Amino acid sequence: MLSDGCNYDSSRLKLETPRAKPVDPGPSLVKAEYSALSSMRFSSLVGTFKFDWSGLRQSDANGGLRTARTALSVGGLVRLVESLSLQTSFGLEHTAGPRTRTIISSVWQPTKAGVLFAEWAGSEAGTEARRVGGRWWLVPRTLAIDLGARYVPDGPGWSDQRVGVSLNFGL
Repeated sequence: MLSDGCNYDSSRLKLETPRAKPVDPGPSLVKAEYSALSSMRFSSLVGTFKFDWSGLRQSDANGGLRTARTALSVGGLVRLVESLSLQTSFGLEHTAGPRTRTIISSVWQPTKAGVLFAEWAGSEAGTEARRVGGRWWLVPRTLAIDLGARYVPDGPGWSDQRVGVSLNFGL
């Protein structure tokens, strides 16, 4: 969204088939995630609308399709200076029950090939997590390396460290 394009729309679908227990002979769960993002640019402000859904299906006797998370949010990104932006998001989320959630991120793009971010997420219960990370484009807008970690205040500290590869197809 930091690029100079007018609009940015994306959809993401992720399917996983892990084993529910290590002793299972094969996949026993199906996990699905769907995310859709739409945005509009107004001068140096980008407004966003996002929908997220995730669910799972178990192969045991109780296994039906079950929604794990649904979220609907609106937000914006404003460019403070050429390479530094502030992004916010506010929305409703339903996991174990309904709640509101707010995310504030600072985004720094030191080069066209890389971006770094620091993020705070909270709800009416207070701070839920802090995240830091980055993306380096090996092939612009197509192939990237992602790095990140999340800090949970009431949990194990820094967790969920990630190194990933992102491949985008222009469909």
